[in-house]
Amino acid sequence: MSPRFRYLSLLLGAASLFLSPPGHAQQVTTNAPGAILIPPAATNAPSSTLTSPTDAAKQMVGEAIKRMNANDPDGAMNDLTQALKLNPNNTLAHVLRGSLYTQKKEWPQAEEDLKTASQIDPTNVVLEFNVSEIKFIQKEYDAARPGFAKLDKNPDMGDYASYKVFLCDLFGGHEAAAKKELDAFNEAMDSPSYEFGNAAWDLTHKNLDDARTWLLRASRVYPLSKNNFYAKSLRDLGYLPIPGPNDVVTPPSGSAAHP
Repeated sequence: MSPRFRYLSLLLGAASLFLSPPGHAQQVTTNAPGAILIPPAATNAPSSTLTSPTDAAKQMVGEAIKRMNANDPDGAMNDLTQALKLNPNNTLAHVLRGSLYTQKKEWPQAEEDLKTASQIDPTNVVLEFNVSEIKFIQKEYDAARPGFAKLDKNPDMGDYASYKVFLCDLFGGHEAAAKKELDAFNEAMDSPSYEFGNAAWDLTHKNLDDARTWLLRASRVYPLSKNNFYAKSLRDLGYLPIPGPNDVVTPPSGSAAHP
């Protein structure tokens, strides 16, 4: 596995650990929904000996991360904006600021930052993923799908990208296409898309007991980090946690996707 993906990281809601195979983690706090991926650029502040605007920008990104961990998103946003004035090509600053805009649901600004990051480094599939993920978070499933589909043969992203394509079809109203994709997962039975694809299918069809069974199976097969990775989209859309028989369910605001 290439160094780029050994430290593949994912922002997970309020906890938002940088989760990555094979288990390396760094913590950054944000309430950003979705699965905005963080490229494996250095996330620690560099030496205080600054010799160029590029180095100064890196220092400010390090300070922004500290502010995010201290639950100071406004301060972090200011640091990232200042960093980008010094070095407009700092991809990490664009991704982190994009995640903060996502938290605020300021979608045009979030999209602009994530697209810019991908344009700076067009060979980085992590950055390419984010451009589709920001559409997915906004429930623009048909717009998100092509970008995920481009990544389904990638050796590091492939299964997760295929799962996201399936979710785009399932949530986007293309059930026949989603069923074919689910059949392919069921035939292979060798990846998290098998368990989580079936769980998502059962959740959308209100088969809650079956969905619980699939999620329990996944929890026994895969580590917690991978379970959180695949469950994130379902959680953000209000499907998880699955309500009990006596629970009073209040659908999330603006969500049409809740059991």
